Amino acid sequence: MVVEIVSGYEIDGATLTLGANNTIGINLANANTWTATQTYTAPTNINVSQTTLTGTTAGSIVYSMPEQGSSYKKFIAYASGYENDTTTAQTISFPVAFVNTPYVATAPSGLISSTTTTSITLASGTTTTYTGWIIIEGY
Repeated sequence: MVVEIVSGYEIDGATLTLGANNTIGINLANANTWTATQTYTAPTNINVSQTTLTGTTAGSIVYSMPEQGSSYKKFIAYASGYENDTTTAQTISFPVAFVNTPYVATAPSGLISSTTTTSITLASGTTTTYTGWIIIEGY
């Protein structure tokens, strides 16, 4: 049974409190299990601000990094008609660096020319217009 209380929720006798900075306090009804409230701080920030990169020729890419933990990071972006037909490549720096070169889970074919632990370099010198999701994961 779930009962809403002023500062959180009570679930089968355990109290979950929702705190600042993505914290969840858990207080079990059975004092023999835990003797004090435990706090978990999540590395997820779904309210992280988004940044927009304007393509040198057309379109844009809006991006953010809502997962920034030490064991999991996730960069997410959306390209909307992005185009760069100049010879100078544009780069997007990750807000938090990955430990190892991350995995590009999805991206419009040909958009990303290289990936490092700190950034992605986008295609240049092309009249191709790119639209679609970019999802990059790792730690």
